[in-house]
Amino acid sequence: MSDQPLTEGEIDLALSDLPGWSHANDRLERTWTFPGHLQALAAATGVGLLSERRDHHADLTVNYDKLRVSVTSHSAGDKVSAKDTDLARAVSDLLG
Repeated sequence: MSDQPLTEGEIDLALSDLPGWSHANDRLERTWTFPGHLQALAAATGVGLLSERRDHHADLTVNYDKLRVSVTSHSAGDKVSAKDTDLARAVSDLLG
């Protein structure tokens, strides 16, 4: 998977296949809402394990029943790369 930054057009095309995700500040982000805090924590753990297996780590923020997932590629100069769109797709598959 390439560490090259994606163009705005490539990011827009990827987002068309990633419902709920947005692009801002050189990151892809999405927030999920769960029935309660423990479910949000469990989801964060799942995303953390997924990220570890892929050796590409998401930034995770839990606010009670919400989990925000944010990804960027440090190896691409803190820009969005194909690694990020691939991880976003895997996270969406995991969390629904």
